[in-house]
Amino acid sequence: MYQFKEDLNQSQFFWWDKKLIENMNWAVLPKSSKAIFPVIACHANSKGEAFPGEQTIAILAGVSDKIVRKGIRGLETFPNFRCDYYVSRRGKRAKKFFLNIPSNNSGHNAFPFYKFILESGIWRKIKPSAKSLYPVLRYFGFFDINEYADLENNEICEADFDDVFPNREYDFCEAELGILAQFAGVHRNSIISALDNLANNFLIESYFKGWKVFLRSKDNTIWKRDYLNKMILDSYRHIIECTKTTCNSAQKLPNNAQNAWKR
Repeated sequence: MYQFKEDLNQSQFFWWDKKLIENMNWAVLPKSSKAIFPVIACHANSKGEAFPGEQTIAILAGVSDKIVRKGIRGLETFPNFRCDYYVSRRGKRAKKFFLNIPSNNSGHNAFPFYKFILESGIWRKIKPSAKSLYPVLRYFGFFDINEYADLENNEICEADFDDVFPNREYDFCEAELGILAQFAGVHRNSIISALDNLANNFLIESYFKGWKVFLRSKDNTIWKRDYLNKMILDSYRHIIECTKTTCNSAQKLPNNAQNAWKR
């Protein structure tokens, strides 16, 4: 079972193809699919293959196992995504995902989605409308080195762009609320609460022109590990208790019955 740990991955990400948002594919996805897609994509290897278990996806996305299965069905028609079954080394049927993920950001056709957002617990905690909105804010985001320097009170200039850009904390977004709602696939009335939710979870911050959209989180803020792991325990207590009961039952069996299982 997945557990939140102290050491977070700061560098791992996948390139999110902007066409998925530009062509409204993201907007029409069910909420369940939007919750799990970044989780699956962040587990993809260089070949675009991903093997996260259903339970791991559920924990990182903040949904139930049932919602994960529903979300996977919703992704069946999502471009550049495919799910197949295989038999694991333990003889169990498992899911394998195939994603056609851009290998780089050549041509500015993709943006990085960091695994930190998942491991921080933030993706798990934000509302469905906020999950729908965050990638859209990233899609409409841009980087202005002069604006960045002013807000950060740093003496940097355009000549420093190649050094600053890869290590920036945030991009800027000035998109209209109606446009954000349209491309996120959420009701216009839900945008304000979604923005508030993202701000309360340190993924965005308002400024006089719009929003700072953080690539990880503001000041790398995360949810407490013990709090998140207790939530997992509460959610899966029935499974954990069932496993304990099974183990205890085996221990209480007569010796001759236990011996019959040995090889």
